[in-house]
Amino acid sequence: MKKLFPTNSLISVIKVSDYAAALAWYGAWLGEPDEVPMEGMAEWRIADNAWLQLDASEGAAHPAAVVIGVNDVAACRAALLTAGIAAGDIVDWEVVLCCDLHDPDGNRISLAQVIG
Repeated sequence: MKKLFPTNSLISVIKVSDYAAALAWYGAWLGEPDEVPMEGMAEWRIADNAWLQLDASEGAAHPAAVVIGVNDVAACRAALLTAGIAAGDIVDWEVVLCCDLHDPDGNRISLAQVIG
């Protein structure tokens, strides 16, 4: 079976309860973050199109998530729905458009399209 749509990057998201402690721990072996897109979030480039993101925001049901980069989130969402896979609404975060889906165990997978 082939992919429904092309992908271009991967971000592993790690939820943290103590941002300062996590930033110090990860920074001790990964160095300074490559990006700090917003307060309570830091990202390290692990490989060309692979990132590790710390997220201290509230409300996540699971301690980790996966973000898969795509070129056209609307087309990907449509392909998922056509294939019978539930996908949430597209959310505009000003720098990316995201659409979430959940695997059978409830793990969150977000599809993200960079805006611009």
